Amino acid sequence: MHLIINRHAASGNAAKSADLVLSALDNKQISYKDYSTDYPGHAIDITRELLKTTLTPWPDKKANSRFPLLVILGGDGTLHEVVNALDQHFHIPIAYIPCGSGNDFARGVSLSRDPLMALEHLLEITEPQPYHVLHYLENIQEEEGYATNNIGIGIDAAIVARSNVSASKQTFNKFKLGSLSYLYTAIQVLTKQKGFPLMVEVNGKSVGFDNAFLCTTTNHPYFGGGIAIVPEADVKSKAIDLVVVERIHLLKLFRLIGQLLKRKHMSSPYVHHFKSQNIRIVSTTSQFGQADGEELDSRPFDIQFTTVERLFWL
Repeated sequence: MHLIINRHAASGNAAKSADLVLSALDNKQISYKDYSTDYPGHAIDITRELLKTTLTPWPDKKANSRFPLLVILGGDGTLHEVVNALDQHFHIPIAYIPCGSGNDFARGVSLSRDPLMALEHLLEITEPQPYHVLHYLENIQEEEGYATNNIGIGIDAAIVARSNVSASKQTFNKFKLGSLSYLYTAIQVLTKQKGFPLMVEVNGKSVGFDNAFLCTTTNHPYFGGGIAIVPEADVKSKAIDLVVVERIHLLKLFRLIGQLLKRKHMSSPYVHHFKSQNIRIVSTTSQFGQADGEELDSRPFDIQFTTVERLFWL
């Protein structure tokens, strides 16, 4: 095992989870090498170095063979960095022990968010399985990448930008209430986010919105630390789910949020759901963007989405 550990995830709570996992591996006499991240983007540097020296694609079954397994201990952001660092090396499997505040990917693949239970599950697996991740190409800045959870512009990205610098996030994470941190910040941002023009291109048709509020492309049901934005989404499917929510009066918006928390929002006339293997969105005005909770610059966007299949040790 080659463990990339982000001890800073979940406002530092990940350090305790990592120590539990390492102690369990020591007790089980399982050999490993661990690499701790020291700064944002460090997981990318570590992964690229391991890619040069250690990591190999998953082979066909071979008796008594040993394999260098890459294991991530961190949150959705750490996983995002590693997936993008591996780029098109889709046959190098990734094992994951969630230690973040949101852990949406873990929810999306039904992986326990208890680090020791996740470790036990990891140890029972004998071969990796294919899962789909989002692939995006932003045409204006010619930016390409991958996301295991979702990519959004508008209110969800504005919430991410505000939440990442919010003192309340550390307070909520201290008590393992990352989802409440997202909701608390969302309420603060709701009144400030304005509607914006948006074009959606799907299945050969273009749909325009004059007053979009939220635009989220997702690979599984969850975003924002456990909020089921598309309850039916499936990470095993090639299809991409896109949700566009229109800007509405604040009272109606709070009612819609209530429906969202009860998973009844998809029937709202202000919520528009698209599903396809190839989707394009265009925002001509500058908006906040986010990919797996990692901030993208506030700017216009022209993004083409597809999915790719990669191996995970899940």
